[in-house]
Amino acid sequence: MKRLLSLFALYFLGVSGLRAQFSSFGDVPIEITSESTHMENGLAIADRDVIIRHKDTLIYCDYAQYNPDTRDVYLVGNVRIYKEGHLFTADRALYNLETKILNAADFRGDVIPYQFSGNSISTLNSGSYLVKDGIFTTSDNSKPDYSVHAKTVRIYPKDRVIFSNVTIYIGQTPVFWYPYLYQSLNVDQAFTFTPGYYSVWGAFLQTQTNFPLTDTVEGKFRLDLYEKRGVGFGFEADWGAAKRSATPFAKATETKEQKEARSIQHGENWGRLDSYFIHDSTPGENNTALAREPINPNRYRVSLQDRTFLDEDLYSSVNINKLSDARFLQDFDIGDFRTDPNPDNMIAVTKWNENYSAIVMARKQLNKNFDGTNRLPDIALDVKRQNIGDSPYFYDSQNSAGLYERQFANGSLFPDFHSFRADTYQQISRPGTYFGWLSIVPHLGARATFYENSGLTQQDIQNITAFNTVLGPGQLGQVTKTDTSVTKENLVENGTLFRVAATAGLEASFKFSKAWEDVQSRAIGLDGLRHVVQPFLDYSYVRVSQPPENIFQFDRFVPSTQLPPIDFPQFNGIDSMDNWSILRLGVRNRLQTRRDNQTVNWLELDTFFDIDFERPDFGDPTLISNKGMFSNLYDSLKWNPLPWLNLTVDSQFPVFSEHDGFTQVNTSFNFQVLPSWLLTVGDRYINNNPQFPNSNLFTVGSYFRLTDNWGFSVSEQYEFETSTLEYQTYTLSRDLSSWIASFGLNIENSSGTKSYGVILTFTLKDLPSVRLPFTADPNSLTDLSQNRNK
Repeated sequence: MKRLLSLFALYFLGVSGLRAQFSSFGDVPIEITSESTHMENGLAIADRDVIIRHKDTLIYCDYAQYNPDTRDVYLVGNVRIYKEGHLFTADRALYNLETKILNAADFRGDVIPYQFSGNSISTLNSGSYLVKDGIFTTSDNSKPDYSVHAKTVRIYPKDRVIFSNVTIYIGQTPVFWYPYLYQSLNVDQAFTFTPGYYSVWGAFLQTQTNFPLTDTVEGKFRLDLYEKRGVGFGFEADWGAAKRSATPFAKATETKEQKEARSIQHGENWGRLDSYFIHDSTPGENNTALAREPINPNRYRVSLQDRTFLDEDLYSSVNINKLSDARFLQDFDIGDFRTDPNPDNMIAVTKWNENYSAIVMARKQLNKNFDGTNRLPDIALDVKRQNIGDSPYFYDSQNSAGLYERQFANGSLFPDFHSFRADTYQQISRPGTYFGWLSIVPHLGARATFYENSGLTQQDIQNITAFNTVLGPGQLGQVTKTDTSVTKENLVENGTLFRVAATAGLEASFKFSKAWEDVQSRAIGLDGLRHVVQPFLDYSYVRVSQPPENIFQFDRFVPSTQLPPIDFPQFNGIDSMDNWSILRLGVRNRLQTRRDNQTVNWLELDTFFDIDFERPDFGDPTLISNKGMFSNLYDSLKWNPLPWLNLTVDSQFPVFSEHDGFTQVNTSFNFQVLPSWLLTVGDRYINNNPQFPNSNLFTVGSYFRLTDNWGFSVSEQYEFETSTLEYQTYTLSRDLSSWIASFGLNIENSSGTKSYGVILTFTLKDLPSVRLPFTADPNSLTDLSQNRNK
């Protein structure tokens, strides 16, 4: 018959004063239940079906001895210890209920997501464990499909696992050996390697090893072998929010702007250092039909990004990028090349609050092969729109001063120019609602700008005659004459200049709506329907004392297919300001419904166009080509009837003057046809735009879950304008219990060349950041470089 032995029972058996010996335990008793219990030489002995409870620790075993002086519990036979959500099992164990120190032999346990076993385990400081002759896996099968065997293992729960003398097994077969592995339980994997083939690299092997530098800084070492290019190596470090990103895929998809916005919103410090060097055996090698300029074979990249909060509303920003040449990113960091081919270089300190922001910045283009605008320094103060006392008027302003230099790339035909510039813009507005429904916001502004230097560039066409000697018939020298013309831009400086500008504008809008509560459709996500219509107009009038042709262009208008903003401070091309008188008319339509106790936009449609009484062309070929009074008609449609169905269409058409405008339609459609079938369709169409070639690019992608274990995806890209299937990729995935294996085929036909690739990837399901990729796909290298450098 089972008996319950507690501290009070120990008193009863004659161990007087026992409670005093447990004073450090407070009032929490140690409860021991077993088939047989007794006291022997000051020890509490429990035998057969033993259960020990104390605070959050629960122990099962066949035999136990408890020492009330040392708080040690000696456990024998079928030992199971439950503690803080972890389970440890062993044949023998010594466990201290006060210090939580555990020593065990022939044990098994778990630290999510790992299952592990070993010959012995002992507790180290700070709740960490030392395992000898350990076996680790994330597979919960009785016969794991893979396992990691290590001579010694240090486990730091919820942080990291460090392996020494490691062998990786697939089933019962050893496949890899490493002297050392570091696996974080929060961030990237400890080691990856990627063998493969890429036309401009040849056969290659890329490796990356992660290791902790401090508790908050993670380091990465890269060693890459390229058949055609040589040996490359690099070092990276991440700290703060950059280190805490959940997976490399999250870091790859997060843009620099998103990271900065998240950092500012949460007051997070973060940073990243990236360095890489290679002695390139064939620096002229590339996958285009274009010849290259001579490139030094010693090629490198050093970049540093950092955001540090000095106070709640004061932070510093650093973005430094030094490249050996203009082609480095294109050759070795394809992902960065596609997203940011001309990286920035700047250091800034920003003071920010709800009423104003102030910034002191230094920007210098360190890469002589890129264009850039240097600011050494640039000081700016922006006052946000706010009430003037208790009056109905609002005030906002922009102010800046600095030394500016427009620096062009080496070999450019354009000359560099520089100037000191001081600029201020002041604006008064008076928002008001009239008749209870009409919103009107008039505003007046004035800008004053001083330039120490001003001027313009003029074309200089020079005729050059060259005489060359070539070998003719009979190896006799013949002299040939070649006449060529060279166009060069010369700088004409006009000295100091002071420009003033006056701005005026009027914004007006009103809303009306109608609701239909009886409109119900579960199939298309309607629970009642409300139509909100908001007509609006925006008129802007600007007069300047000096045309932009007489002003050095530092903060300039950047050409685009979209209409530029016409209000201030949204229009930030300080040096491009010109006379204009523009009326923008439009209407916003919203179809709204209820979903999850919230009001959501079921459909949105924005339509607008400009009436140009007077419009500058800003040197934009699109605006130069449109000589009419009306702009294109712009439409932006967003339809989100269901969480698994959405359509977006952004378009513009020359409906008012078909001879002066161009047509552009961008479409995106996503549809979860079935729980096992996802379909994505897109199209980008542009025609008759002087800045971009005609294009009709159609894309389609789909994922099929064929069975519980098999999946298939396809993605294709077809250019109708050239009748070219530019891109194809097909991927077959197989669930292998602990792993997901993916096999892909890729075909690319662009830039006058055709390439093929194959990719084989193994991903751990419980640790998706741990991958053993086998890559021979030039397009997958984009993802690889993003995973490494983001």
